[in-house]
Order: sequence, then C-alpha cells, then structure tokens
Amino acid sequence: PRTLMPALSARIGLTDTPCIVQMQKMLKGKQNILSLAQGIVHWRPPQAALEAVGKRVFDHETSLYAADDGLPELRQLLREKMAAQNELTQSEVMVTAGANQAYTNVVLALLDAEDPALLFRPYYFNHLMALQMTGSAEHLCLPPSLADLQPDISALRRELKSRAAADATKKQIKMVTLVNPGNPTGVMIPKRTLQEASDLCAEHGVWLVVDNTYEHFAYRECPPHECVEGEHVINLFSFSKAFGMMGWRVGYIAHHESLSAALLKVQDTIVICPSIASQRVAIAALEAGRSWVGSRVEGLAQQKQMVLDALQPLGEGAVKGGSGAIYLFCKLPGECNDMEAVRWLAVKHAVCLIPGSSCGMPGHVRVCYANLPLEKTREAAARLHAGLAEIAAAAEQGTPPPWAGEV
Repeated sequence: PRTLMPALSARIGLTDTPCIVQMQKMLKGKQNILSLAQGIVHWRPPQAALEAVGKRVFDHETSLYAADDGLPELRQLLREKMAAQNELTQSEVMVTAGANQAYTNVVLALLDAEDPALLFRPYYFNHLMALQMTGSAEHLCLPPSLADLQPDISALRRELKSRAAADATKKQIKMVTLVNPGNPTGVMIPKRTLQEASDLCAEHGVWLVVDNTYEHFAYRECPPHECVEGEHVINLFSFSKAFGMMGWRVGYIAHHESLSAALLKVQDTIVICPSIASQRVAIAALEAGRSWVGSRVEGLAQQKQMVLDALQPLGEGAVKGGSGAIYLFCKLPGECNDMEAVRWLAVKHAVCLIPGSSCGMPGHVRVCYANLPLEKTREAAARLHAGLAEIAAAAEQGTPPPWAGEV
C-alpha cells in the first residue's frame, strides 16, 4: 500500500537554515580553509578548570541529574559575580546549556505564537531562528540600526507608541532583544541607551532581553560593558567566549524572581539540567577570574588590527564595529551579492566569512578576529585582503564581480 509522508511543522519551514551549517556544507571537502566566520575564540578554558573537572568526572554525582536551575554552588558564585561586575543585585539566576538555550527558554516562557517581537537589523541569526520556530515568524518587527550600528531608540519609541494608540491595527510588541556588545555588529551599547530602551519597554509593558554573551570583550578607549536591571528586564550571559568553553555549553539567565516558575517549566522540558561536568568547569573558570580573561582579550588587539588592515580595500566608512565583542561588520562594494562573495572568497582565496544576509543585511559580511591564533590570523588576513582587492577593483571599474560567469 502507498505510504503518505506526514508533514513537517510549518514553524520549522519558516525558520532560516543555520548559516554556520550552510558554511560547513559549502566548505566540506575543501582543504586549507582559514575561517574568520564562526564566532569562537582560539583559547581553551583555564588549565586549572580542566584539571578540576578531570578529578570529578568519576564521581557518581557527575552522572546524575542535579537541580534544574543549576548547581547551588555555581548559582551563588554567579550572584556574587553579577553584583560585583554587572551591578545586578535584584536578579535570580538560572544556569543553561549555553546562551542560545537561555534565549530559547526566555522566548518560550514569554511569547505565545504570533506575538510580535523586535530585533534590530543586523540581528544575531539564532535569535531570529528562535522567534521563527516558536511561531512569530510572520509577526517580527525588524527595524534597521542607526548608521553607527547602535539600536535606533527613536524608531523603537515610534513603534511602541504607534502600536499603543487606540486606533492601532497591530498588536503591541511583546519583547525587544538587544545584544551588548553586538553580534554581528561588534559595537558596545552605552548604558544610557540601554536605560532609555528599558524605560520605553517599562512604559509600554514590553519585555527587554539583553544578550551579554560578549560582556568581557570591552576594549581600551572604548565604552565599558554595563547592564540594566528591572522586573521587565532579562539579562543573558555565557561562558563560551570569554573562557573558551564553546563545547562545554554553559550560559545563564539573570531574571526577576517572578519568572522562576515559568523558566523552570521550560528548563525541565528541554534539558532538565545543564551538564554537571560543564558546570564544574564553569565554577573553576570563575575562580580563574576576570583577569585571566582580560589578558586574552587584550591580546586580540594585534589580530583586530591585522583584520582591519585586510579590510582596507572596502574603502572609507565601509567597516563598522570593533568597540566590543569579536566582530567587524562590513559593507561590500556597490551592489555586491554577499552570498556569492563569501562563496567565492572561500573557493578562490581559502578564507571564510559570514554573509550579512544571514543577519538581515544583504551586501554586508561579518568578520571575526578571535577564532584563529596570531600567525593563522596573519595568513587569513592576507588572503582576505587579496580577495577584497579583486572585488573592490571590479566595482571601481564597473566590471562584473570576479565570480561572474562561473558555473
């Protein structure tokens, strides 16, 4: 008898394909590709942290379930850290399997299907995907950032005010998301802007979610990283970048206590609890402290400059970011197709970037300067400069891009 194949979820059909997975497929089988694409750091966790978990891996407790919201010892250390470093003194904390899971927990706890949510373009692609797959794909508000890639608070004010009007035809925004410092923008948001966004959201009964994954990546002569707090504010954090713990998957949510029960429902359904071994690494990483992270972040200055030099063919004003996080966000020449440019750079020059289309900004690229050690970064920068010089020359001469005519 004929078998009818059941249909997939319409929500998943409306969800973007992960751009990192797309890049991995594109590069499969290719040799000697240097990546300035994926947002990772080139260092490992503190040696003492790895040794500490090695000693505990055979403990029976490491193989059991633990408290859904995280080991009590880790949660207490995080409360102390948030009070000392982030001026967050009224927030509860939940440990998650990375900041992406933290964001998904929050989306599931706060939003119903078809609730409008707002992301500023360029956005972090996994934030968009979390909103798409939970039912808000056709109800997203995606205003552009300002020219300097700061969030456009005036546009936010207009949007919230218009939806609050008595004759409004659109539902009010339920949740606003900011990333500070920005991914993919590489821009630090000053506290006055965060506070203005928080005040607007409070006035209109809107949740404000701030993703602080790159909090430690603040640079000299640039604004410091700061947080805001409130009953309507949720702050997300991660161990992945600062402590080189990408594969260990540990993040956390700082939230008002009134959200605890809702977040626990989501946590228990999705992950039950984060890996005990990973939480042990996080505890030991916190003991290594901010100074351990700071020395490595300071060491990125030379790599950042190498990549900035490589981007010079794009011309004045084309490169933004660099005041926070590990990214530069760049405008390609003319009407350049960013997807084709990224493919061509990988194939012809063996260097890989993230296309801006994945972040809602066609014609741009995201460049990471932290994922390779110094000498590898030097080689990747040389390859990138050569490729961008070809693209820029074609645009200046008014000739087709270098990949035109390729099959």
